[in-house]
Amino acid sequence: MTKVLAAITNDSLAPAVLATARAIAQLCSGTVEALHVSEDPDAAVAEAARGAGMTLHTTAGEPVDVLVRATLTDEVTAIVLGVPDVARATRRADSTALQLITVLEKPAVLVPQEVAAGHEVISRILVPLDGRAASAAALDELVRFTAGATVEIVVAHVHEERALPAFSNHLAHEVRSWSEEFLARNCPAAPNATLESRVGEPHEHVLEILLHSGCDLVALGWSQDLAAGHAAVVRRMLADSPVPVLLIPASRSPALSPPPGDGDPRRV
Repeated sequence: MTKVLAAITNDSLAPAVLATARAIAQLCSGTVEALHVSEDPDAAVAEAARGAGMTLHTTAGEPVDVLVRATLTDEVTAIVLGVPDVARATRRADSTALQLITVLEKPAVLVPQEVAAGHEVISRILVPLDGRAASAAALDELVRFTAGATVEIVVAHVHEERALPAFSNHLAHEVRSWSEEFLARNCPAAPNATLESRVGEPHEHVLEILLHSGCDLVALGWSQDLAAGHAAVVRRMLADSPVPVLLIPASRSPALSPPPGDGDPRRV
């Protein structure tokens, strides 16, 4: 049996984190374990867990170390945690959530402050793809993760203007043919995926596609590097996404590591 950890803290995000963890567990046919790192558990946290019908496990220690250790068992498939004031947190080196996602070996779901009530059901997932092996392998990991669930996958691809495919005067037919070929090449594990494409900078358009598509979750494969010049799309999603963000580490699969010099490290 797989398990999803819900890491809750002494704040108003606890109900949303617990609800989202339950929705993620439904995707992977797993159970939820509520976890709180504290020497003196807050009564409100225990009440939130009881209200969600979950037993709260508490442990003392340094939060990042405790949560990393908790994910190391084979039965844990993902961890869900809240990120209050995400836009500010992305500039803070001491943010527990930001430290955690750069060292985890398991997928992490970050729940933004705006997700006040949580997502009880996830039926549509947005997956940005840039044509590299890294993002395609992340999609494969997501398909395996959701194998027991009925979900619709929407693929987002943003062309940089300099790399825009050349089309003739048969635009509608050629765009359709290109889209079908792109999905066949990059999404063999998700044959029913639909494609949303734009032209411009990925970090600017992925959010617009997310809002337009009505997805309940956005899933990103990434290199776990938040240094300047890296992870522009991840940073934008953590700052502005109105839905939970699933981050799949590149280390999850050898195929997720692009060969040297392949692609732009700022893209994902």
